[in-house]
Amino acid sequence: MRTFVAVAELRHFARAANLCNLSQPAVSHQIALLEREVGAKLLNRAPRRVSLTVAGEVFLEETRRILGAVDRAHERMQEVARGAVGRIRIGATPTPGLYLLPPLLANYRAEHESYDLRFEVGAVHAIAERVARNDLDMAIVAGSLPSAELQSRPLSRDELVVIAAPSSPLVRARILKPGQLETETWLLREEGSDTRRQLSSWWHRHRLAPTRTMTFDGPDAVKRAVMSDLGVAMVSRLTVAEELANRRVAAVPVRTPLPAREFLVIDHPQKHHGAACRAMLQLLGRTFPMRGLPARHTAG
Repeated sequence: MRTFVAVAELRHFARAANLCNLSQPAVSHQIALLEREVGAKLLNRAPRRVSLTVAGEVFLEETRRILGAVDRAHERMQEVARGAVGRIRIGATPTPGLYLLPPLLANYRAEHESYDLRFEVGAVHAIAERVARNDLDMAIVAGSLPSAELQSRPLSRDELVVIAAPSSPLVRARILKPGQLETETWLLREEGSDTRRQLSSWWHRHRLAPTRTMTFDGPDAVKRAVMSDLGVAMVSRLTVAEELANRRVAAVPVRTPLPAREFLVIDHPQKHHGAACRAMLQLLGRTFPMRGLPARHTAG
């Protein structure tokens, strides 16, 4: 195609051969092959003059467009190889997505303005499936690894806390045994959330079977229900740090240790991380240095 463009623009086989560093017979052979491929004569050949046929004029226009796109693709790939441009698609479950990652994402965008940053929050199984399908490059999730197909590395620790409205008598109690909370109205996260699983496991360990429950979708909805004094809830301390400090909710003193979990970085073990993804992993490693990330992910 480049040989054809040279002949079409120079209107001369010998000059086109010199421009393309080919012999004149090689140029003639390439044009003949191209005409056979497209099924039409592209050039009118005269002893001292070459001109385009109607098909040749149409094909020249399309060829310039195609070669322009190829050149742009090569330029873009060189930019990607240099780390000048890139894209990262990162997902998260609600707790880390709403409370842990936003400041980090703002730092990332400030440090890497040329990178295309895409972010979404969703349920853990949906997020894990998208990582497995390579619709997302990586994700931050709470709790256990959601899929045997993926790999995970610990990012930071998360503690759970039982909360109630500041006016609740539970808050003013000394230290409560788990059984003293069985008759309370429990405000639950949606089915499938790790917070809900942690609470269910805690109930099971202490042989609790609360009968008064209300279910809400997401940590913010649970917080609002607690502030309205609808009941008690077990939530991530991260999600209520501000409300605890401002006395909009209060921690309920419980004698037994409450669950703790990890926030995990998950991705596919066969995933090739480009410059944008490596930059994110490096930022995560700097932000949470006590947890650490594998060297293979943070090396340039």
